[in-house]
Amino acid sequence: MPNNRMVFKDENHKLSSAFIKDLQKRTALDLSFQSEARWDNNQKTKYITNLTTGKAPSKIIVANVNLCLERHNPGSDDWKYFADWKKENKDDISIDGNNRTITIDEYLNGKVKIKNGDYPLSDGRVVSIDNSNNTWYSHPEEFREDILETTQVTVSRYINCSRQDLTDLFLNINDGFTLNQQEKRNAILVPYSKWVRKLTKSTYKELLSKVFPTDKQRYRRVIDEFIVSMSIYTTFGHTTTIQADSKNKAYKDNSSVYASRDRAKKLIEDFAKFVDINSDSKLKDSSTLFNMFMAFVYLNDNKYVFPRFESQHKFYDWFMKSENKRIGDTKSTMTTPTGETRTYASCNSTMSAPELTFRFNQIIKDLSNVIGKVNWIASTDSRRMFNQTERYMLWEKQGGKCTITGKLIPESEINDNSKWAADHIVPFSKGGKTIIDNGQLIDKTENLKKSNKIEVFA
Repeated sequence: MPNNRMVFKDENHKLSSAFIKDLQKRTALDLSFQSEARWDNNQKTKYITNLTTGKAPSKIIVANVNLCLERHNPGSDDWKYFADWKKENKDDISIDGNNRTITIDEYLNGKVKIKNGDYPLSDGRVVSIDNSNNTWYSHPEEFREDILETTQVTVSRYINCSRQDLTDLFLNINDGFTLNQQEKRNAILVPYSKWVRKLTKSTYKELLSKVFPTDKQRYRRVIDEFIVSMSIYTTFGHTTTIQADSKNKAYKDNSSVYASRDRAKKLIEDFAKFVDINSDSKLKDSSTLFNMFMAFVYLNDNKYVFPRFESQHKFYDWFMKSENKRIGDTKSTMTTPTGETRTYASCNSTMSAPELTFRFNQIIKDLSNVIGKVNWIASTDSRRMFNQTERYMLWEKQGGKCTITGKLIPESEINDNSKWAADHIVPFSKGGKTIIDNGQLIDKTENLKKSNKIEVFA
């Protein structure tokens, strides 16, 4: 049950009022509820024409900052939310009607045209509007005066909202309009929601415009959803399904994904710069972009670097070529838990954990064939542990079998340290290097039987 009954007041304001004149300036645009202006000129003209002829009854809906603030305990999350808007000198928060608010402001500043035709004035006279006088400053004076005094805008002001109430209001108002899942998440007032929007905005031109170029994708939060997927991946890796449920959980207060936001922010911003510098017109597919991100995160986590500036482009070029080969490979397949056989290309159509893991393993398999053989990837880590690429290379060198027991090591279990351990043949403490020639992937149980003459590292 709701905690309180929502209270609002309808107010009618003439276009000549100071309230309408300052409406856009004094109203906060929280992108949880509103998109940035997305009406084209035709939509703006249609609205202004209907408004000035009394055929646009839709209300502008806002929540009053000061009155809502008074209804919450100081220091609470709700109180902080409204207090932040008050600091920005905002009187109201827009819930519905941003495009109308912007269009009214633009019309009164001569930026929006009214439709050509004959318009009756309140005293019975008729004014003809054509291309020579269809903007505000070119209107006949009697037409401007009549519009200012007779045209009214209805504003519904809510006075007792919480953050959850604002979310509910937005969803209820848009009940007749099909919102996608990300638009609904975006209306959840948690810090993660604001973090996603901010990161989307800061990386769009560098990263996301490559594969999400249309205004519709931006307005419908497709781009935001991709950022969410990337941040979930940096938190949990390829073994977690990145679909609706995990995305919804990320929008809970104090979610694990939000807790690891600093790591995600750095990786995503670094990746955005990498893509901006190196990408070309061939990078158009979102799955390719995400696969490249998985490779980028892998290199970062295993302390590989590009030793020279041009090395980044060589890696990018290698990745695009190897990706095309993986997509075209119909022989390399995986079997889903339901028994369906899928190729790399078909796995790209989903973000379920099994398919995501298969994509990751295929990428790392190809990457392992170039690491140590090219001069555009270098390691900066004097490590005691074998990384995932090296574990794969050990597995491949051993023919997929444990060197002690001869047991077959399933490819899917290469990185499962509970079953298989990577160790140094010549112990690290005795000068043994963490290199393929000095490593072996062995049965974990057998490892426990070994003496301390051999050092084992997962």
